Parts: sequence; structure tokens; C-alpha cells
Amino acid sequence: MRLDSDGISRIKSELPINKNPFDYYDKTIVSIDTLKNNAKFQHYIEKTRWDIVVIDECHTVANSSSQRGGLAQLLSTKCESLILTSATPHNGKPENFANLINMIEPLAIKEEYNYSREDIKDYYVRRFKNDIDDDAVRSNFQDREVVSIHAQLSDAENEFLQIQQNIKFAALQNLMPDDISTDLFGKQTSNKQKKDLLFAIGLFKSYMSSPEAALKSIENRISKLDALTEQEDIVEQNRDVLYNLKAKLEAIIHHKQDAKYLAFRKKLIDLGWYGRKRDFRIVVFAERIETLKALKTKLQSDFDLDDSVIADFHGSLTDMEQQRIIDDFGKEDSDYRILLTSDAGSQGVNLHYYCNHMFNYDIPWSLITLEQRNGRIDRYGQTKTPFIHYMVATSDLDGLKDDLHIVNKLKEKEEAVYQSLGDAASVYKLYEASAEEELVTTAIATGNRDMLDGAPTSEESDDWFDALFDESTPRLAIEDPIVEEVSLFENDKSYYTALLEQLKSENSLKTDDACFEGDLLEVKNTPELDRILYDLPKEAKPGGIGDVYQLSLNREDVQKAISDARKRKGEWARFQMLYELHPVVRYLMTQLEASVDKDVALVSKINRLPKDMAYYLIQGLVANNLGQSILSDLFVVPMHRSGGLADRPMKFADFLKEHQINKELYTVEITDEEIKQLEVLLPDAIKFAHQLHMDQQQQKLQLEMEKEMAVYEEKMRNWKRSKEHQMEIKFGDKPEYGFVKRRRRDKEIEIETILNRSSQYFKDLTSLNSVPYLKVLAVFYN
Repeated sequence: MRLDSDGISRIKSELPINKNPFDYYDKTIVSIDTLKNNAKFQHYIEKTRWDIVVIDECHTVANSSSQRGGLAQLLSTKCESLILTSATPHNGKPENFANLINMIEPLAIKEEYNYSREDIKDYYVRRFKNDIDDDAVRSNFQDREVVSIHAQLSDAENEFLQIQQNIKFAALQNLMPDDISTDLFGKQTSNKQKKDLLFAIGLFKSYMSSPEAALKSIENRISKLDALTEQEDIVEQNRDVLYNLKAKLEAIIHHKQDAKYLAFRKKLIDLGWYGRKRDFRIVVFAERIETLKALKTKLQSDFDLDDSVIADFHGSLTDMEQQRIIDDFGKEDSDYRILLTSDAGSQGVNLHYYCNHMFNYDIPWSLITLEQRNGRIDRYGQTKTPFIHYMVATSDLDGLKDDLHIVNKLKEKEEAVYQSLGDAASVYKLYEASAEEELVTTAIATGNRDMLDGAPTSEESDDWFDALFDESTPRLAIEDPIVEEVSLFENDKSYYTALLEQLKSENSLKTDDACFEGDLLEVKNTPELDRILYDLPKEAKPGGIGDVYQLSLNREDVQKAISDARKRKGEWARFQMLYELHPVVRYLMTQLEASVDKDVALVSKINRLPKDMAYYLIQGLVANNLGQSILSDLFVVPMHRSGGLADRPMKFADFLKEHQINKELYTVEITDEEIKQLEVLLPDAIKFAHQLHMDQQQQKLQLEMEKEMAVYEEKMRNWKRSKEHQMEIKFGDKPEYGFVKRRRRDKEIEIETILNRSSQYFKDLTSLNSVPYLKVLAVFYN
């Protein structure tokens, strides 16, 4: 169940007001922001426990003091398994990455600011594109081409930007170098010259997006002046300057002297793109909403496009509006030919279906953001060469030329990262887009072209990053990663064929409700099945009652059906994968279980077995104190029909291999007397199963778990000693009263809570119930 705004509305209409939706839907997809903004959902989380919680883009929850971080911390205590995924899992601060590791294992790290690769190696995996060995997987990545489109700024634009440069240079005249390089965004920004400098750079940045974006910024400044009771002697509050800038911008827009747009339009025409149905699709990124609006207006006018051809995507749209646009754009029959998007579209969306042309209409002042943008079409599953186009403004104006060079250097840096298959965030080691934007701003303020050449000096320790993240984690080599399951059936097809035959023979399934031909299983959506599968996404269901689910064993057919479904709006794949966890198959299996009487084992008399022998097929289960089955074994107890154990219990797989009963399972007539004889042998078979097999398996497992518990207890002791030592350093020489006393006590409680919770959980995890559960599944005899 996707709990977007539509899903939440559905919950409100379908569930009682006090019903926990997480009890009703066992699988949900929900935004962290949806959860943190809804107090009722947080209450439901506290009452729920999941098998698995997966948090994508986990770097957004790394700060434990934020709402998102606090919610993630809560979720980490409400699940058996936690999976965190991110392309940028840290922001260069050891404590933030430690928060993520602590969600997975609270005792992994003793000191949040000082830990090693050895402390965390068991809890994270890092991979790059060049780590992929499988040629079939690598073929799903295409080599991209980068195209720079140069736009020589017009005289009117140079005239406007000359004013911007004059404001910048005037501010620099009265600023010391250290004021700019070390404290441009610090406490002293109330300084007039700094404010003027930042205003000039902000004006430059907005114009590099579009004249319309710069005009909007100026108009906003003018509007704010009307609300001020007192004005400062700064440029951004000088009406004459603002109105002069406004007039220049209005003239550029009115006379269509925007060189970058003209170059963009010419490039589209050169590519043969006119927005026709047969034309390829384009994604255009721009930072400013005003730029997107202007582009839409100009493109509609110049190419005669209507609203069905051009889509604009930005953060102010609702989640449903955003999803509709992305889904539509990813369909082959979509009318959209061009998607105009802000950086809200640079994360978490796939734009590569039927699109391989992207334009960076402006260059974001962050390598992280730029890499995210380009990754929307240059990603796994792209079938064509991705073309990354950059709109590059050029000018011979002194000062402006240097500023443009600094911005354009980001493009070169991103390409270098791509060629080396590295991580954009590691170039400047700032790990946050906002910090990189400040670096670029400082480079422009100082006119230092070389500032973007390498990683700047950071207060954070680069040694920490290099020690932990300088390479991929070691690969886990497993010779046979896929274990063949023991089965009476030769393959999946014979299993599902037998399943349908059995259900139909028991009248658990009507003859025309399901059929299996070739690799395709068709199951009719009956009223009962539709009611039971209430939580299946509506798009995954057939059209209505009486229509059929189509499940296929053929992976290629299913993959093709998925690809075909992308061609048409509003369509789901015609075929779904036929496997044991599919909801329809689970329904059929439930029907089979219901058709077999409880506490009854199946009996089969087989002539190919040794004469006067009976083989009891038994499932043995042992649970821990969490109720989890941690020992599950399928084995056979061989008995003489005259009484007594014939041999030691054996694995069911060994039994099948020895007697080949799964090749031809022909059973002959069974008499009541033979059934009674098998019932007489049953207590001894259970006793031997317990004493000669399960007891030994339990003892072996218990020894392993005791070793694990001893290691974990030592880990807890070391962690506690380290935490107590840190507390002594922090509070040892401070007076024991008031705020300090309270802080120390809070820390002590936190440590004890983590220890008690971890200790109890691990004890429950490694404690075995003394009595195994034994279930006789079948008896084979002759």
C-alpha cells in the first residue's frame, strides 16, 4: 500500500478511525515526511513491529536531533531487520554516519567521533559502477556524451551584468581577504560591504538561470522595501539601483535579448526537435521556478506547443501531481515531449524511460546536485546513449569572464568524476549541496579560479573519510549463492500443475477458475479472491470480477510485459511473475492447506521402497524466545513395519536421492489394517526423531549460540566501559548539581536503556525452546 495523499484518503474512507493502518496493510510505502508531519501515524508506529524496515536516501535521517532522524531512530527499534540505502550515506561528519550505524547496531561504535573501518565493516556495503562483473548487468549502463552549448551574452546582458560587477567590486574595495575567504557567511555578515557583495553574487546567480529569475529577485527586493520602517545604507535597499536593474531586465526580456534561450532554441531546431509526437523527449533542469515558467511560455510560443506536450515539475506540486507527471513521462504513448523541472526532480525519480536527452539550462553551484541531475537519464536501464547538454554563458567582460569560468569549472569537475567512476561528494569533501554552494560563492567573491580545483581545507578530518570510504567494501564470495530446495516435483511447472489438479479434485477450485498452459497460469478474479486480496494495488488487479490474473514462469515474458506496459499510460504489466510469494499463489496454497484435515498426515504405499519398511517424513522446528523459527529441518525416520528403528534418521534430500520416489510417485491401494499398523509405529518414530535427530541438532545450535552470546556480552562490557570513560572526561571535573547533574543522569539512563534493550534482545534471539515442535507430514511405506 502506497501511503501518499491518495492512500491516506483511502485509509480514512475504508478503516475505522481508531484502526492502525499498519495492522491492516502488511506492506506499506510511505514518505518519512508524511510520517513526521502526522502525529497519528507516529502513534501507530509505536504500536507496530515490522519484519523489515527499509529507509531510502538514509542520509536525510542521519541527524538524530532532527524530526526525520528521531523518527528513523524510533523505526529502528520497531523492526527485526533494518536496511538503509543511499548514494551519499554521510556528510563528512563522523557522528552523523555513526547515527546510521547505531540504528542498525547500537553497540557497534563506542565513540561517535572516533571509530575505525573495523568497527563498522559488518554493517555497511559500498559499491561503484566499476565493481560490476556481470556483463549482462553492465550492459544496462550506457556511455554518455556531453555537449556544451555556448551562448555569447548580448550587449544588453553585458550592460546589466556590468552593473552587477560594479556592485561586487565596490563591496570588495572595503573588505579584507580574510573577511571573504573565512567569514563570508559568518557572524559578521551584518557588515554593509558583505551584504552588498552577497547581493551582487546572488544577482549574478539568478541571472545565470534566466533574466526572468533575476527580475523576480529584484521585484521581491522592492516589495520588501515597502514593509521596512528603517532602511540600511546597502545596495539591496537602494530604490534607484533596484529600479535601474529592473528596467534593464525588463528591456532584455521585452526585446528578446536572452542569449542563452536563443542558443537553446537554436539547438532544439538543429536537433530537429519541434515538439511533435515523433520527436524525442527532453528533460530540462533549471534552479528557479521563474525560469521554468519563462521557458514554458517561450517554448509554447516559438514551437506552438500546447499543455499536453510540455510538463513542468517542481516541489510546490502535490505528491500525487508529481507522481502523475513522472508516470506519464515514462510511458511510450505519452504526449509529453519536454519536461521542465526544478531540482525537486533531481532525486528519487526515473526519467530515462523513452528519454535520453537532458539539458542543464543553468549549472547548479554544487557537484552533488549536478551529479544527481545527470543521473536522472544516465542510469541503470537506459537503452540509448544519454546526451547531457550544458547551456554555457560566455562573455569578454572583465570580472564576469572569471565568474563564468568558475561556474563552468563545476561542469568539468563533474565530468572528471564520471570518467573516474568516483563519487561527486568526495571531490570537495563537504558532502552537502549547501556547503558546496557556499564554496562556489566564496570562489566568485574572491575571484579565485583555483579554489574549485581540489578539496578545500575542512574542519572535519579527511583522514576519517579516507580510512572508511576510500574504496569498495570486500566482496562476499559464495560458490553456490542459490541453494536448490528439496522438492518432490521436478520443476515449478509440475508443482503448479499438481496444485491446480488437487484443488479442483477437492472442489476447492472450480474447473474454469484457473488453467495452466505452457508457462502461463491464469486465475479468475472471483468475488472471494478480490475480497481477500483487498490490499493489492488496484493497478495490479485485473479489470474487474471475472477477469483473470496472468502469472508466468518465463522471466523474459514478464520483463517484456513490463516494458510493454511502459508504452501506455495507466497500464500495468500484462504478465506477473509466477512464484510462491505472489498473493494469488499464496491464496491457492491457503486453499490447499484448508483442504487437508488438521493433525492428519498423508500416506503413500510405493512398491519401489524396500519391503516391510515405513519412512516417516517429519518437520522439526525449534523457536527462540522471540517466537522465531531458527531451526527448521525436514528429515525421515526409517522404521521396520514389524517395529523398531531400521536406521538413523536421514535428511529428506538424501532419502529422495536414494529411493527416487519423486521420479514416479505411483501409490497402490492402502488397507485399514496397514494404516493402523503405521499408527502403532508413530510414537516410536516421534521418540526417535526427538532423541536421535532433533536433540543433536539443538545441542549443536545451542553451543554456537552460547559462543555468540559470550562474544556479544564482551562487546557490551567494552561498550559500557568506553561510554563510562567518555562520561568521566565530559563530566568528571564539573560540579554535581543543576543542569550538569541532570545531563549526566540522562546520559546514564540512555546507556542503561541501550544495554538492557540490547542484552534482552540478544538473549531472546539466542535462547532455544527446550522442546522442539515435531510434525509428521507424510509416511511412505511398502
